[in-house]
Amino acid sequence: MPTRAQRPRLPEVSEGQRKARLAWNGGKTGTSRPGVSLSVFDVCTVDGCGSPVNGSRPPADGMVQVGGAADGAAEHWYCAGRCEAIARARAELRAIPMRPGGGR
Repeated sequence: MPTRAQRPRLPEVSEGQRKARLAWNGGKTGTSRPGVSLSVFDVCTVDGCGSPVNGSRPPADGMVQVGGAADGAAEHWYCAGRCEAIARARAELRAIPMRPGGGR
């Protein structure tokens, strides 16, 4: 099967084809901008991020203590920002009660 670049392009020969294309594209013309390439997983570079709380002080300035869920998960230190938000979301997800049979 030929790739999209190899397929022949049929020219618009009528006003109806042009109107149909504009209607399909919502009136937009030209090429669209490329999609943003964001990494799904970024490695945190802050020392001590994700370390367990031992009743001690934070391993670095600006660290936030995120509590574990009611299921007994330990509390950890996270850097403020993305890591903290992910840790809080995971704790909230763990707090959702499970249905019998494994479903939520």
